Amino acid sequence: MPIDLINNFNTKISQRNINWEVKGLVSANGNIFTLGSDSKLIGRIFELIVTPVLNEIAADNGYNLVASDQQTVYPDFTMLRNENDTDKIAIDIKTTYRRFKRNGELKKFGYTLGSFASFMRNNTKNIMYPYDTYSKHYVIGFLYSRNDYAIEGQMVNSAALNTIPTPYSDVEFFVQEKYKIAGDKPGSGNTENMGSFGTTDINELRLGNGPFSVLGNDIYEDYWRNYPKYRENNNSYNSLNTYFNWLAEQGRENEQARTLYNQWLNR
Repeated sequence: MPIDLINNFNTKISQRNINWEVKGLVSANGNIFTLGSDSKLIGRIFELIVTPVLNEIAADNGYNLVASDQQTVYPDFTMLRNENDTDKIAIDIKTTYRRFKRNGELKKFGYTLGSFASFMRNNTKNIMYPYDTYSKHYVIGFLYSRNDYAIEGQMVNSAALNTIPTPYSDVEFFVQEKYKIAGDKPGSGNTENMGSFGTTDINELRLGNGPFSVLGNDIYEDYWRNYPKYRENNNSYNSLNTYFNWLAEQGRENEQARTLYNQWLNR
């Protein structure tokens, strides 16, 4: 049986009492190079911080942790007992920052969750190990506030550490199975990436309260495996409502799933 990554990760993080805020990069002679608020760099920082935690979880449970050696290959990390393991665990690190309306209210936020046009359709495309050898897919997501006044590339003596502004703050995180946080829209309009469901409450993601949490992993995979590609002349469906219509046209009517989805919408 695969590891319960959610409980393991949350327990380890609580025990370590991690401070997520990193101010800069330290050179060999002790000088500090300041960081800006570049989202890719901040995402990489979170990935570095969680790596020893994931290594410890893997070791505790008789797994190895293997990191992807290419940025475009899914997932960021794989937990496995050996190369032939058919219960591999995929772990992706995702980040986003808070955006606010003019009145100060938090806008809905979401995450891109990886391609729906590669390994989900071709078992070995852009993935570390064959897709069908993974039994679980997790996302560790981070939400933070940017400090737009942080300037990258300044060199500061380590004695002046306290004068360096942190490029981000108010870090929150969640860990959840991917299908439970997936939405029914791409992560952006011109890519073939899945998007999470939008929310203003990170607890919704911690609890995995997305539409596929009630519909199940099989429908999640069927939905995204058949979702029209960006440049494809295919208007079969673009939402769960139209997906259910498409199923009916295919002779695969699923009224029970449609009812569950409507209940989710009206929750």
